[in-house]
Formats: sequence, C-alpha cells, structure tokens
Amino acid sequence: MHTDKGHDLFKKPVGDEGRSLLEEMNRHHRKLSEWALSKLPLERCERILDIGCGGGMLISLLNERFADAEIYGIDISEESVDMAKKVNSDIVREGRCHITLDSVSDIPYENVSFDLVTAFETYFFWPDLRNDLKEATSKVKKGGYIVIVSETYPHPKFKERNDEAVRLYGLNLVDNDLMAEMLEKMEMNVTVNADEEKNWVAFVGIKK
Repeated sequence: MHTDKGHDLFKKPVGDEGRSLLEEMNRHHRKLSEWALSKLPLERCERILDIGCGGGMLISLLNERFADAEIYGIDISEESVDMAKKVNSDIVREGRCHITLDSVSDIPYENVSFDLVTAFETYFFWPDLRNDLKEATSKVKKGGYIVIVSETYPHPKFKERNDEAVRLYGLNLVDNDLMAEMLEKMEMNVTVNADEEKNWVAFVGIKK
C-alpha cells in the first residue's frame, strides 16, 4: 500500500533509497532537460541559479552550454546537495559551482542577480506555488530568463497516467495556461513549449 513516505521521498530524497532515486532521475530526466534547454534562446550567461537541483545532472548540462558561467544550485534534500556536488566536483573545485541546502521559498541570493534561473521537475512540490514563483522570478535580471520544466502537465490524453502520478508522488500539477498567466503577472514574457506526444512542457520567460 502506498503511504505518504513515498510522497516525501520524491519531494525530499533521503538515505539509500533517496540516492538510488536521484541516480535514476539523473538518467531519466536527461532527454527532457536537453529538449528544454534547446528552447532557451540564450547564447551567453554569467550567473545561473538552479532551483531544486536534485542529483546535479542539469547543472552539468548548464556547464556544458555556458562553460564560463558561475552556477548556483539549491535543494531541500541533503542527499541531493551531496550528489549534485559529487556529480559536478570539477567545477565545485574550480569555485564556479556553489550548491547549498536551501528552499525556493527563501532563496539566499539578491534579487535581480541572475541571468538565468531554472526549475526542472520541481515546481509541483513547492509549498506555495504562487509565492514561490514570485521568489524565483525576483532573482532574474531584466532581460534574463527563467525556465520551468515538467515531464507532466494536465492533458486529456494522459489523464489516467497523470492522476496516478499525483496520487503516488503528491504532485501539484497546474494547467499550462495558469502557469503562464502567473509568470506573466511577475513581469515575464512567457513562451509555452509543449510536446503533446510526450506530455512535456517548458515555460521560457524573459524578464521585462
């Protein structure tokens, strides 16, 4: 029988189970992450924040694309922070990558200080989506970008599968139009990129 422990493990991986889950997420979400980053029309970037960095795979991809960027990652899971540091140990040693135990609800960096803020496979666990989006977008410089990505969004074709994911993992899924509307109210010009065959979505916002 499923319990809330399963919800908690996906939201905040802990212990051996958590480490195994993070390793699987690094593999499973790679194609999604590559697809989403291909929608980002940004050629140069000096300072990046990855919210809910998980096992650190996305930070690796960001480093490949923006080789000189200073990258910051935050997560509420100690297991995630430890794994993300190990996966990106080279740039951590260089001093270009900083990964800390922090929450989207209280991001420990100055407002309007990042060229790019990313949040992949994480928004549906945020404690207060509207306020947490406000916190995340507040860190983006004018002309900078935010990218929010999910491999699942409400769609009739995937309703049965998505309802099961909500039940098993405690996801708070929102309609694409609602997510775009919330971001627009936070001074972002938003493009919604959806792959209807895979049920993937990437919201790409540029700060006005």
